Amino acid sequence: MADSPFATRVVSYVAGTGAAASHRNPQTALGEPSRATGTASAPETVTPFQPAWMTNQIVSIGAGGSLTLELGQPAIDSPNNPFGVDLIVFSNAFFSDVSGGGGSPGYCFAEGGVIDVSDDGVTWFEIPGAQADGPMPTMGFIDAGPFDSSPGELPTNFRKPMNPAITLSNLQDLDYVDVINAYDGSGGGVGVDLASVGLNQAHFVRIRQPIGATTSPEIDAVMVVQAMIFGDLDGSGVVDSADIGGLLGEFGKSNSPADLNHSGMVDSADLGSLLGAIGNV
Repeated sequence: MADSPFATRVVSYVAGTGAAASHRNPQTALGEPSRATGTASAPETVTPFQPAWMTNQIVSIGAGGSLTLELGQPAIDSPNNPFGVDLIVFSNAFFSDVSGGGGSPGYCFAEGGVIDVSDDGVTWFEIPGAQADGPMPTMGFIDAGPFDSSPGELPTNFRKPMNPAITLSNLQDLDYVDVINAYDGSGGGVGVDLASVGLNQAHFVRIRQPIGATTSPEIDAVMVVQAMIFGDLDGSGVVDSADIGGLLGEFGKSNSPADLNHSGMVDSADLGSLLGAIGNV
C-alpha cells in the first residue's frame, strides 16, 4: 500500500457527540472512494444524488471528534496539479433533486467539518474555508444516471479535482447531462490547496468537527491529486491528438484547464503550446 494515492493508515479516531453509532469504523476511510453502495437486493450507483452510506464505506466524526489519516504518498503542492488543487476529500454529501427524478441539483446536504493537513503529523494547518463534508458530492461513473442501480462503464477519475470556480449555484437547476459535463471526468470531492497554508507537501490529513457543532461529517476517502503532464488534457498519460480535440472544444473559454499559458482564455497561443508538447509522456 506504500506509494498509494490515498490514505493507507488510520493514525487516530475519536468519535464525537452525535457520531452515528453504526458508522464508527475508521478503516472505511482507507483506500479509494466508493463507486457503488446499497445492499445486494437494493444496489445503488454512487452519484451526486445518492451517496455512499453503508457501514463499511463511511465513518462518522461527530462534534468534538476527529479522524487522522496517513497518506500512502504525500500530497505535493505542484504547479502541474490541476487548478492548484493537491488533495481531495470525499464524503457522503449529496444534492436534492428538484426535477422529480431527472437529476437537477437544488440544495446540497452537507455536514461540514474542518480539514487540517500536516507534513510530520505534529504541526497542523487548518485549510481556510474548506468543508470536509461539503460540495462537491461524489460521482462514480460518467455514464450512469442520477439514480441508477447498476454501475456505468466509464469510471470518473478520483484523482482529478473539479474546477473550484464551479460552485453549487452554477449547478442548480441544470439537467444531469450538464452536471456530468461540469464535473468534466472528475469524481467530485472537496479540493485542498496546500499553498493556502504554505505547505510544500503533506503526509497526514485530519478531519475534525468543533465541539458544539450540530452535524456530524461522514468521510469516505482522501485522494492525492495526480499531476498533469503539460498538455495532457484528458489524463491519458501522453499528449496526443485527443488532447488537441479537447483544447479545440474549449476554445474561447475561461477558467479552463486548456488555458495552458494561464492568460485567462483558451486561444491560439495555447494551441501552439500544445502542439509543441505532442508526444510528451
